[in-house]
Amino acid sequence: MVAFKPLRLFMAVVFWVTCSSTVHAQEVGLLSDIKPPQQSSEYIFRSSPKESLITVQLLGAVNKPGIYYVPANTDLLKLITLAGGTTNGGDLSEILVRKMEPKTWAEIKSKAINEYQGAYEVDAEKLIKYGGAKNLKLQQDDFVYVPPRTPWVSNEAARGITVVSVILGIALTAILIDKNSGK
Repeated sequence: MVAFKPLRLFMAVVFWVTCSSTVHAQEVGLLSDIKPPQQSSEYIFRSSPKESLITVQLLGAVNKPGIYYVPANTDLLKLITLAGGTTNGGDLSEILVRKMEPKTWAEIKSKAINEYQGAYEVDAEKLIKYGGAKNLKLQQDDFVYVPPRTPWVSNEAARGITVVSVILGIALTAILIDKNSGK
């Protein structure tokens, strides 16, 4: 019984330090999930000086989002490659393409493309695996968005699980030490 008073005091101090450091970190902004938007830029890619270019907007989880001036025969995967690929959180399986002239892709039959009222959801992972990307030519003023991957567990839930597991680990360790030190 005497060993439980220091144990309770120790647990109270650990709990207080854990909670106050989390609150303090949130006040300072260390745990903030809000990040400033990346600066958009303009990129020009051409093979020859007389080649005509089209304008395409590429946004989302790519390394270099912005406005791209690319040759008229550029396909979707080439555009993403020119942008330096996706960031670590980029989801290639749900790329959204809003076409100014949706009929240009309407005849394309592929399991990697789903059409929704002029917008297309493209599974680039399937395109890479099975081919067919050359048919997905971009046109003037097309808009491409690469969404971020959605995590299985939110950051807040992960933090909560971490705090609870640390507290339980300390409590169980203290109980085992107390139980085995009495013998």
